[in-house]
Amino acid sequence: MRISDPNKLVGRIMDIQNGPDMTHIIVDVGDQPVTATVMSAAAKDMNLKKGDEVFAMFNSTAVALLKNK
Repeated sequence: MRISDPNKLVGRIMDIQNGPDMTHIIVDVGDQPVTATVMSAAAKDMNLKKGDEVFAMFNSTAVALLKNK
């Protein structure tokens, strides 16, 4: 998979806090954990779980997660 966004970090999911609409995901990327907030339906569709390797992609206002299946 090729991503054009240069602002990405590889990490592992440390914690997932599921809510009815939004899910908070904490990713260990090394020096500092990164927190992403995604729709709960998207987190379920991606089958995200603690220990999964993900890419945290971000710009100045948002963080998105990408997981290889």
